[in-house]
Amino acid sequence: MANSKRVFLGVLAASFTNIQGADAYWRMSCSLIQTGRLDPNISPGVVSAHVHKVSGASNFGLSNTYEDLIASQCTSCEIQDDKSIYWTPQLYYQRANGSFEEVPNGGTVVYYLGRGENRSNIEPFPPGFRMVSGDPYLRSNDTTSFTYSGGGNSGSRLVSDRVSFACLDSSGNIPEQNHMFRTDCDNGMRAQIQFPSCWNGQDYQLDQSHVAYMSGIDNGVCPPSHPRQLAHLFFEVIYGVNDINKEPGGQFVFSNGDPTGFGFHGDFMNGWDTEVLADALEQCVNDDSFNGQISKCPPLAKSQTPYYATNCPERKPIVNEEVKGMIDCLPGCNVVTPGPERAVQLICPDDKPTINTVVDEGSNTMFTPSVGQKFDDSTFAFAGCAADSGTSRTLRGYSATGDNMTIEYCTSVCKSQGYPLAGLEYSRECYCGSSLGSIATTDCSATSQMICAGNATEWCGAPNLLAIWNDTSFSQSVTTLVVDTTTINNGSATYLGCFSDPGGNKRALSNDSMFDATAMTNEKCASYCKDKGYSLAGTEYSQECYCGNVNTGTLIADSSQCDMKCKGDSRAFCGGGLKLSVWSLVEASPSQSQSPSQSTTPQPSQTQVIQETDNVLRAANGTATYLGCYTDSASSGRTLANDFYYSSSMTVDSCASYCQSKNYAVFGVEYGAECYCGNSPKASATVSAEGDCNMACKGNSAQVCGAGSRLSVWNNTLYVPTRNLATISGSGYAYLGCYTEGTSGRALGKGVSATSTSSSTTNNTLTVEACASYCAGKGYAYMGVEYGQECYCNNDGPLNGATKAAEGDCSMTCKGDITEWCGGSSRISIYKAGDKS
Repeated sequence: MANSKRVFLGVLAASFTNIQGADAYWRMSCSLIQTGRLDPNISPGVVSAHVHKVSGASNFGLSNTYEDLIASQCTSCEIQDDKSIYWTPQLYYQRANGSFEEVPNGGTVVYYLGRGENRSNIEPFPPGFRMVSGDPYLRSNDTTSFTYSGGGNSGSRLVSDRVSFACLDSSGNIPEQNHMFRTDCDNGMRAQIQFPSCWNGQDYQLDQSHVAYMSGIDNGVCPPSHPRQLAHLFFEVIYGVNDINKEPGGQFVFSNGDPTGFGFHGDFMNGWDTEVLADALEQCVNDDSFNGQISKCPPLAKSQTPYYATNCPERKPIVNEEVKGMIDCLPGCNVVTPGPERAVQLICPDDKPTINTVVDEGSNTMFTPSVGQKFDDSTFAFAGCAADSGTSRTLRGYSATGDNMTIEYCTSVCKSQGYPLAGLEYSRECYCGSSLGSIATTDCSATSQMICAGNATEWCGAPNLLAIWNDTSFSQSVTTLVVDTTTINNGSATYLGCFSDPGGNKRALSNDSMFDATAMTNEKCASYCKDKGYSLAGTEYSQECYCGNVNTGTLIADSSQCDMKCKGDSRAFCGGGLKLSVWSLVEASPSQSQSPSQSTTPQPSQTQVIQETDNVLRAANGTATYLGCYTDSASSGRTLANDFYYSSSMTVDSCASYCQSKNYAVFGVEYGAECYCGNSPKASATVSAEGDCNMACKGNSAQVCGAGSRLSVWNNTLYVPTRNLATISGSGYAYLGCYTEGTSGRALGKGVSATSTSSSTTNNTLTVEACASYCAGKGYAYMGVEYGQECYCNNDGPLNGATKAAEGDCSMTCKGDITEWCGGSSRISIYKAGDKS
């Protein structure tokens, strides 16, 4: 949905060209809290006539009192001291076949303006105050109803001018009109409604006679019958009209059956903290210097948060009926009535949807720790907040994500992984680290945070902000590495320090390399590089090993930056993110560049341990057939480059078992101790003379395991071709393609609308079917698998800059089924539900 970002930016930078000279005001963004047929102003206690999009207090329902609202758990508006509710009708797109598709909308922008000739005497809305603006049954311009005329410069105005529409189009400014005059708007269509600002002091009246418009609607004087001046309320709602695939015969229709826009309307119910509203009106609403910024108004700024959508997400529907996505008809027996006559509300005898019980738990008592304060009975104490970056993590150890994220979960995960630091970020992310070191922390007292996804009473950091907890009981069992002093492997390797690594094609140690996601240690890496004939070895990212004779990295004075624990030894550090723990090797063996003819290894007899049937050499209990001796050059890319491991006890059978367990079609052994897996030899590799593969396997001298730059290649007869599932039975998902990850967020993350949701899970037994079941169970239209074990879902499809990638990029097998592809590194295999639009 290419225009979603533009729509969102339009909300944030919402203009109000029909409210000329609007300088004294504040502007508040609100996400959605409820969608459905609820309207406690017009239809209290019963299901209302048509669908509304609602923003504000979390316990909005069929009926509300002021006491209900101020006791809400939260509000979906950015000023948390405002528990008011604001609602407008939902917009749909009616397709040529008669079905209706929900048009994306992320919420409402609400303006409180100091307007009117009596603006110095603006009164706060009293507790329980409510009002409606607009007429849902209008289908043409009402040219007979005018506001009060105060005479002089305060002449009257058509009441129908309370509604206006703006087409936000890149072609330039288009004059606003009071109906839905244009719906092809590449940045969205903005619906706008102005409210009465004059009050007679009486209680709420269903016919709205307790309020009146100023003479100019957005300015002027109040009629003598309604002398009390209120703040001027103005709503803006942006609809993603260009996110809809339009078709001949289709049209946009509001939920009340209105294709014209003349029947657009809005509702307000006051839930403000009385003292805060009074102070804000006194200090801010008439101050022209604020320019709408909440942060410049102290009474409002104290409860402002930019994370209102995350901290108070949309609640489950109260009215049990389909109102989202694609639906057959407008809920509530509403029919499309283009007018020009006024519409008539139909009574539908069978319109009796059930009501869901949605419990609002009331205002949260947030756990807001001070620095040094411990969490419950745990050993973790709060260390403060610290800046973080996705490109250079502050805590670079183990990490985890999940919708069940809490402080206790994150601290327990880090403790189990042997890390003393646990950092929470972005509501659902957890990062572990080894030392505060040079990390600059603050007490978070003046910092907005997101609630934890798994516990709404706890804070879990924010985007690029970590809330860090420190295990005060942590005993330093990690081996301290001292430059030029610490040795391993019986003194044959000496620690040189922590070095920067440019990464990519320019490694600090640029020769051979290998990785081990489960058993990497400094000792293992040093042995590997020494056996290769190199003088230097370096570990990185907890599981990677690099070899070379020249180190082009830069020594880092702060060795704590090499703080990732080795996958195979939690007591030791194996570098960090683009940080190498470098070791100097002594007594290096002859270089790998030694030609095969110089090898003194005797050529074993393969027939001693390998079957030969039908003139074909077979191994691994007959499940592998020999293909030949192939050339292999690491400098131009490995002949078999998909997977690798090293073992000082390597045999043809152990390599076969390793590669077969991962369902690779081909495997090969080299240099006596190296095993490589792939699905076919690279095109540039050639079959060499059989005598060139003349090194005995380290684990069985009677078997041949290639040689220097020579690979003994075998075919895996157990191989089952790995595939993408064209369709997934039971869930309705069909394969869409291989995509890159997003550049500004997850490819299947949240969209820009506040109602957009996403979900994810990680499982080391993941299959495509399991991910489909997970996403379908949550009602998502798109699902995707990545990195062999990660599952993501959303309703918007690929977002945040994700683009189609080469199918070969999604080449990681699923952890739970090696015959299925589950994306790749920063590549996601995406499926779309066939019954979703």
